[in-house]
Amino acid sequence: MKHDKTSGNRIWLGFIGGGILATVLGFCALDLAPLQASAPVFGVMLLLTGGMVSCLAGAVGMAGMLAWIPGMADEHAERPR
Repeated sequence: MKHDKTSGNRIWLGFIGGGILATVLGFCALDLAPLQASAPVFGVMLLLTGGMVSCLAGAVGMAGMLAWIPGMADEHAERPR
C-alpha cells in the first residue's frame, strides 16, 4: 500500500466526479424548467456553480496545491518520489 500512487488522488477524483454530476444535474434542471417558472433558478445556479467549484477544487488538489489542508501534508511527505 505504500507504493500505491492512486490512493492520494482518489479523493480528488471524487471531487471532480461529484462536481461533474452536480453540473450535469444543473444543466438538466435548466433544460426541463418551463420558461415562465423562475423558482428553480436559485437551485440551478447552486448546482451549476457548486459543481464547477468542486471540479476546480479537485483539479487543484490533483495538482498538489492543496497540501495546506490538515492531514494532506503528511500524506505527501510519506510518498516516495
